Amino acid sequence: MKILLISTCKEKLSEYEFVKPIIEIIKSFDYDIINYRNLETLDFQIYDKVIICGTSLQDNDYLNYLFDFNRLKNNGKEILGICSGFQIICSMFDEEIIVQEEIGMINVETQIKNPLASGNFQAYNMHNFSVDEVTSFNVLAKSEKTIQMISHKEINAFGVSFHPEVRNQEIVTNFLLI
Repeated sequence: MKILLISTCKEKLSEYEFVKPIIEIIKSFDYDIINYRNLETLDFQIYDKVIICGTSLQDNDYLNYLFDFNRLKNNGKEILGICSGFQIICSMFDEEIIVQEEIGMINVETQIKNPLASGNFQAYNMHNFSVDEVTSFNVLAKSEKTIQMISHKEINAFGVSFHPEVRNQEIVTNFLLI
């Protein structure tokens, strides 16, 4: 299996916080890392799965490149979006992104049976944006404030609003097992 990690970090230094922990989880697999600014010419077909990593609260430059992510939409690849990746996946399918700050540990309640997580758990959130409602996705889990996990209704695209690399590494592992 070959995995593509997409960094949404504008600054290379931020990758130590948001990409490197994902690498630690997937290091036994074959993987490549690419920055969001270099997606335009990338051949997605050589990858089996795509993980869109998160970035820092003040780093919103990836929003200027949303069009380039649309190439992922119908290519048949399984996608996991983390934090900013969650927002990107929602944007790809025309969901409305809202301002919704959540920082710190939060309680997450699973809404329906899914391959990523079960039961209630705590997760680390650090985001300024989220979604309030979704039409193209199933809501897999919620917190008191907002939707925390989604899966697309027709393709294997998942999003988590929190950072599973902090306390919920099994979510990334479970995605790889799908």
